[in-house]
Amino acid sequence: MIKFRNPYHIEPPGALREILSHPVNETEAIELVVFQEHRYAFFYWNKWMHKNKSSNPPCLVSLDWHQDLCYPGETEKEWLDELDLTSDADVSIFTWAKLAGNNDGHILCAAYLNLIGDIYVHCRQELGQDTWKDEELIDANGNKHIIKKFKTHQALQDALLNSSETSVFFDIDLDFFSVKNGLSDGSFEFTYLKEEEIRNMLDKDNPLINWIFERIKGFTIATEPKHCGGLLRSNKFLDLISEIYFSPDLFAPKCNWKWKTKY
Repeated sequence: MIKFRNPYHIEPPGALREILSHPVNETEAIELVVFQEHRYAFFYWNKWMHKNKSSNPPCLVSLDWHQDLCYPGETEKEWLDELDLTSDADVSIFTWAKLAGNNDGHILCAAYLNLIGDIYVHCRQELGQDTWKDEELIDANGNKHIIKKFKTHQALQDALLNSSETSVFFDIDLDFFSVKNGLSDGSFEFTYLKEEEIRNMLDKDNPLINWIFERIKGFTIATEPKHCGGLLRSNKFLDLISEIYFSPDLFAPKCNWKWKTKY
């Protein structure tokens, strides 16, 4: 057994966490976390779910080039059933060492433990003719989780604005901003959304983002530099998100939402 210096304060390696005021609600605070490996989001969804002490987990809204929607197999289900979700040490090690290293299983493993509710993924990855059909997962407690995948921003917006969701974990994998993803198709060639498109998509006054920010309970960002075409490209996208939303910069002293630091 690994002995930790402080077993009550352990997080996945390399993660950076920022405590922010809620972007809309003046009486709440939320956390934003940045990490390279997308599976580390599992740790924080668990942490936030138990902190809020709610039996109804937030839905997940994820922007990602990949779907990251592999179902847990029987061995993974056994591991999940045995996992002590109250132990930061156990969950951190599990997230790092036992979730799929290619970062495609964390979402449905979280759903299996009811750490997230229904799932809404805006992605570019095509996986055959049924790519965009809804799916469902029955979790360890018998709850049904609907899995929805969207090819366009407008389709995601229409679905969420017409839903009854009341709380959200917002998740961005920075490789979402690539269009042709050369690491995924083997060409090693990349093309990207234009900066203006990204700014318009993420603008706080965009109806979808406004809807998310009214309900947000946590914000995760996976940098995934290899899938972005390199570390500098990944950092560029992270810098753009910081510029759009925060002042001073993300992780700078007294960082907060830009529209809250103007006054």
